[in-house]
Amino acid sequence: MGRIVYLDNLRVFLTMLVVVFHSSIAYGGAGSWILKDVDDSQLSVTVIILSIFTGVCQAFFMSLFFFLSTYFIPASYDKKGPVSFLKGRLIRIGIPLLFYYFIIGPITNWFAHFSSRMTLSQFYIQKVFSFQQNFFGPAWFLETLLYASIVYALYQFFTKPNKKKTIDFPKGKTLVLIAFIFGFIAFSVRLIYPTGTGIWGLQFGYFPLYLLFMWAGVAAYRHKWLENMSEKLVKTWKIIGLIMIPIFPVGLIATGALSGNLNFSGGMNTQALFYALWEPFLCFGICIGLIVYFQKRWNFTSHFINLLRESAYTVYLIHPPVIVGWTMAFRPFGLPPFVKFVLVAPLSVATCFIIAFFILRIPHAKKIL
Repeated sequence: MGRIVYLDNLRVFLTMLVVVFHSSIAYGGAGSWILKDVDDSQLSVTVIILSIFTGVCQAFFMSLFFFLSTYFIPASYDKKGPVSFLKGRLIRIGIPLLFYYFIIGPITNWFAHFSSRMTLSQFYIQKVFSFQQNFFGPAWFLETLLYASIVYALYQFFTKPNKKKTIDFPKGKTLVLIAFIFGFIAFSVRLIYPTGTGIWGLQFGYFPLYLLFMWAGVAAYRHKWLENMSEKLVKTWKIIGLIMIPIFPVGLIATGALSGNLNFSGGMNTQALFYALWEPFLCFGICIGLIVYFQKRWNFTSHFINLLRESAYTVYLIHPPVIVGWTMAFRPFGLPPFVKFVLVAPLSVATCFIIAFFILRIPHAKKIL
């Protein structure tokens, strides 16, 4: 299938958002990141604002990334067949994943935390080759896509499902029911794996929605969902998504956040239940709203936009060392954390795209990236 311009543009936007998201964690936003330049154990205005930002982003943007990535899987599989499809995925996903795990991830961590204590070769011997620590970092996304591609290919090959059967886009009441169901599933998973924990870089507490959106991406392509969403449903869920944004901080405050009670990552408590149920409602609303917004307002391209589009995948891969580099560059300056964030985030976005542009000019790079 040919390129769908507005989905390409949406992917570029989400890639930029990932860079800004991780930059915000470096300066107080809730979440795990390679290098932080702030004491986020104490509540401050910056920590609160950036944590709301990261909480809202985390609720939808990786789910939407999975939707966009799996949307194109059926067309690729149908065109290439199982063997060529998997070969292509191993090249386009497997090689960058290995490169990140053994090169980008370790060197970035060494530079951020160990360069003054040991040589790079010592770090590789003690940390990398011993597998004492994993270095998937943001490349966990590629890891998951690779697993999803293998599962899809095996399912298609062995079951040969009926592709003519049509599934309509879920109605409003169905989406509400699904949101509650997946909220409770996430809450249950987080009793064992709170957000931020998992295996091989995979945070299982977020995976219920990720798995749903991976399935939805395939279904949306097969059943032409993106062309058949009713305006009433879109409008309703956009409103729900926007309403959910302020409900997040209000809900945390009501359950004692300002007194230092922050336990929404998991466990048998009110905050964890609130967070798990809030997340899918915001996710559905924001994702539907963004898809339709880009469909109507950003369904065009230009030479500059094409350059951004072709660089987006590479930007995702290389953004951690760029953010860490800018964070360390601004560390000596006694600027407030929020000011540093405002400077580092756009500098990181611009630097990533510039570096990606030149990487893609390396012979054969575009075959992989």
